[in-house]
Amino acid sequence: MTPREFSKAIGEHPDVGGVNLDCCTTDPDVLWEIGRYIEKNPVKAARVLFKWRPEGYVRATRDLGRYAENKATAMRCRLPGGTGVVAAQGYELICDRIYDELPAFARW
Repeated sequence: MTPREFSKAIGEHPDVGGVNLDCCTTDPDVLWEIGRYIEKNPVKAARVLFKWRPEGYVRATRDLGRYAENKATAMRCRLPGGTGVVAAQGYELICDRIYDELPAFARW
């Protein structure tokens, strides 16, 4: 994923508050790529997501990347031929824990 593709994938978001990873795409592959982009380019991604650069914004971005990857995995589990609802719920619990630990500025 390129920086331009990353910006397009996350869509327009407010200058304050986090990008809503639950609503930015319904495609688990795109969500996975968002997570991978963040993992490989945390500072670049952080500067796109949090232009005002609040304290802890790079760490919050890394956490959002982990959220995106786990959300993508949960979505794939629910697809036909996936590992099923129980597996998806396990990944969704991980997402809930990550979200609960995000700073307020990164939540949606």
